[in-house]
Amino acid sequence: MEEMDIDKLGFFIEEDIFLIPEDAQEILLADKFKDFTEDISKENPAIPADNPADSPQEQPDNETVSSPSLVYDGDFEKGLLVIHQDDPLGEELKAFLLKILRAVSYSLKDIALVSASQVAGLPPEAVQQLNPHKILVFGRLSHPMIQLKEANYEVTSDDEIEYLFADSLPVIFEEQDLKKQLWKSLQAFFNINK
Repeated sequence: MEEMDIDKLGFFIEEDIFLIPEDAQEILLADKFKDFTEDISKENPAIPADNPADSPQEQPDNETVSSPSLVYDGDFEKGLLVIHQDDPLGEELKAFLLKILRAVSYSLKDIALVSASQVAGLPPEAVQQLNPHKILVFGRLSHPMIQLKEANYEVTSDDEIEYLFADSLPVIFEEQDLKKQLWKSLQAFFNINK
């Protein structure tokens, strides 16, 4: 229904109309606000002029928009994030990975195990929210943290997080030389003197 001002309303109603002073002030204020929202909607067509209360400008009180969280296997008790390229990780490769972790006194309860494809879709803040102490990456990764990679099997650090990038698990599984190279890197990464 179209809004009518008091003058136009007089064409339909022949009786006298009395306006209470409080209502008059409210109508004048509404008219001023209406003119204001029309000016805004001309500048920004995404904001509707008819009902400013429904506009997308309203923000929830004291609510923060959280970034998506990282879903992982393991209990993450020791703060080690392990990212693997192969999705899904086959039973043979998972057993191989757990054997590698046992060699450095870690188990599934100590780590957060996640696929590279899942990490690739997340912003860097999602990884930072997890607050890992160390990140071990097997294979290719499409994420900003890959910029920290200098070379495979070299330990790098950024702030308080240490990184170790290596070949993918299937490649390491097949190559004895890569297993030896990984072991040397893991000794440096976990401060193991054997």
